[in-house]
Amino acid sequence: MQPYAVYINEAALGSVPRSGLQREKVMNFIRFLADNPNTTGDFSEPDDAHRTVQVKIIGRHAVTFWADHAVSEIKVTHIKSADK
Repeated sequence: MQPYAVYINEAALGSVPRSGLQREKVMNFIRFLADNPNTTGDFSEPDDAHRTVQVKIIGRHAVTFWADHAVSEIKVTHIKSADK
């Protein structure tokens, strides 16, 4: 299976530090998703479109994503502080 393309909402990146260990952890997870599109989060929830999205806690951040298997893409919609 070829890696999926990963698309990140530009606004989501604003919550991630510009450098350092926390950024590295989040970006490594996002890269991991390309080769592992069936990854499940720590929990799931419905989004505004009533689609089930996965939420994975990575360090101090919560990464929200979903796999669009029809077009072999991962959509990262939110990256927020896990404390909120």
